[in-house]
Amino acid sequence: MTYSESLGGLKVLITRPEKQSETLASMVRDLGGDAFDFPLLKVDSIKDELRISKLEEKLKKLSSYHKLIFVSKNAVTYGAEVISKNCPNLPTEVDVIAIGSSTAKVASEFFGCEVMHPMSGSVSEDLIALPCLANVKQKRIAIFRGTGGREFLAGSLIDRGAEVEYFEVYERSPTERGGHELLEIISEHDVNVLTITSGDSLRVLNKLFLESGNGSFDLFSIPIIVPSARVSLLAEELGFQKIKLAQGADTRATVSALHEVASEADKSDYNQRGIDLR
Repeated sequence: MTYSESLGGLKVLITRPEKQSETLASMVRDLGGDAFDFPLLKVDSIKDELRISKLEEKLKKLSSYHKLIFVSKNAVTYGAEVISKNCPNLPTEVDVIAIGSSTAKVASEFFGCEVMHPMSGSVSEDLIALPCLANVKQKRIAIFRGTGGREFLAGSLIDRGAEVEYFEVYERSPTERGGHELLEIISEHDVNVLTITSGDSLRVLNKLFLESGNGSFDLFSIPIIVPSARVSLLAEELGFQKIKLAQGADTRATVSALHEVASEADKSDYNQRGIDLR
């Protein structure tokens, strides 16, 4: 294995929610890199009783929808939990659609059917380009997601004549850990690559850094991997200088982007005395 085929020398900060980082961390380590966890967001099921009640009422009519869209693995995981409780008989005459291949795999295991998904890319812009969503006039479409989030997908489907309903099955909240702890981990382990899975997690990262008040530490010069052009633009606006665009937020896309970072470092001879990408 040549250097550029491995991740040797990369010290990667993984910021995915707890219990969702191990696959990526294991792969980074198996490929010769080092991985360090610092979850920026917490993900949990909906707790508000009124939200739960409204969700349960909508789930009773799930069989009346023509298409079910899951925008993340969390949407499938938490969606499957509430669907199982409220829909003893899963709808069969319905298209199941996922944002990416990893989300599709989880959805397929739950529904026991083929799940459509973009063959490349795993953002809303890729999803809306699927042929199965081209002609949706007068179709009822359920979008399973967390609370809040982008309106692009729903707006695009409504513009095409669809009737869209959100099924918000989980919620996100910022980590309770502080900025000093974040910088301590980055400094102690000489982290030289940051990974981000969403605009929300990037905003939390930036907020923690600013709250730390450490003006002597240059977080913005560390290469950062982002999942979409939209998040890349946000990173640029916040001041990050070395932004690597991955083809989605899933493990495969992130590892591919890490390979590119390693390869670029190799070509620049950063590895002569051990990689220092900052």
